[in-house]
Amino acid sequence: MDRVRAGETLDETETITLFSIISPELRPAIPVLNDLPEPTDHPLWLDLNESAAQNILGKVCKATGRVEYSSGAEFKPYGSGFLVADDLILTNRHVADVFSMSVRGIGHFLKFGYDVRINFCREIDRWDTDPTCTKAVTEVLMLHPWFDLALLRIQEKPDGAEPLSLAIADADTTQDTRVAVVGYPSRNPDEDVEIQRQVIREFDSKHVSPGFVDEVTVKSFDGKTGRAIGHDSSTLTGNSGSPVVDLQTGNVVGLHFRGNADGLNWAVPACDIASDARIIDAGISFDGVAVAQQGPWDTAWAVV
Repeated sequence: MDRVRAGETLDETETITLFSIISPELRPAIPVLNDLPEPTDHPLWLDLNESAAQNILGKVCKATGRVEYSSGAEFKPYGSGFLVADDLILTNRHVADVFSMSVRGIGHFLKFGYDVRINFCREIDRWDTDPTCTKAVTEVLMLHPWFDLALLRIQEKPDGAEPLSLAIADADTTQDTRVAVVGYPSRNPDEDVEIQRQVIREFDSKHVSPGFVDEVTVKSFDGKTGRAIGHDSSTLTGNSGSPVVDLQTGNVVGLHFRGNADGLNWAVPACDIASDARIIDAGISFDGVAVAQQGPWDTAWAVV
């Protein structure tokens, strides 16, 4: 940021870092307290302090939790997830893979000796002292073979929380949309920790990260090629599984799964998620009638 202020040209690595962990002067990460983002004085985001935005973000914050697992010792945070039905959490497959296993032709299971929970109350000044805000994962319902997506079943939704709806409108309509990522950014030792500390007041606690959808394009990740939403909200590793929410509607336009790629962060388009019949049949919430369509996910399911 000092070099940007001085008008100097950044090299490729510096540019990627700037977009991945962005200065508070550009894309802030706002701490959440009592299910609402703290007031911000950022000139681009003052409207987040107004009641309309607060109502939307309050619902998203209540529905978003920290994925935690234990293999016999204390629980460790590992990503984010959010309610998409009264008893279903949507997160990334690469998050769920840490504590899940699959048996071909039979299904998915929690690894032996592992306990998993969703902690909805961990905030900067609020710990998980309320048992009604921490819910045990009882089933790994889906580890998607194409999208970086997993569905986890919990006992029940926490008090006061309601499922978020995935938008079925085509992803191209999200171009230049003002969005917010709600999740639990973790310290990334592979990047400049001091820059991270400028953006994140306390790691592994709930934050709201506003930004814009910069592009919708075809990308290849882990051998799979498909559409992805590129956004510039400030994220870190613990944001995996966070909802990318349209600030006008409160609907989820994408499932965040990766940052620091080509200078943008990336999300699975919600409309593509809504095209898979198996996801529709799971009973998650959409903002309209989701209609199944053929896609590369059909071939991927055929070999599971």
